[in-house]
Amino acid sequence: MSWLWLKAVPWSTIISNAPAIVDGARQLLDRRGTGTEAVDMEASDPGSLAHRLRVVELRQQEMLDVIDSLAKSNEQLTKAVTYLRSRAAFNFRLSLALLVAVIVLGVNTLTS
Repeated sequence: MSWLWLKAVPWSTIISNAPAIVDGARQLLDRRGTGTEAVDMEASDPGSLAHRLRVVELRQQEMLDVIDSLAKSNEQLTKAVTYLRSRAAFNFRLSLALLVAVIVLGVNTLTS
């Protein structure tokens, strides 16, 4: 596989969003740590149904936050790919037009 596809990656978008991704990951890890402590304070018996239900709810909320973040990133990536496809099509058409112009000029120069 060619490495040329790396030129099409919107690196500026990825780099600009990197701090937000790192912060989100840190918050997720921090909430995970505080979430279990909050659960321990809520229910005196760690084996109780209320305790287990709270743990499941916290984990589900964490997963929903991660999925939401991934969906937003996917949407940005889809927009970038769509833009790059339209730009590539435009560049292809432009290069064909320039090729025809060069051929026409070359033929005119040779016949004169």
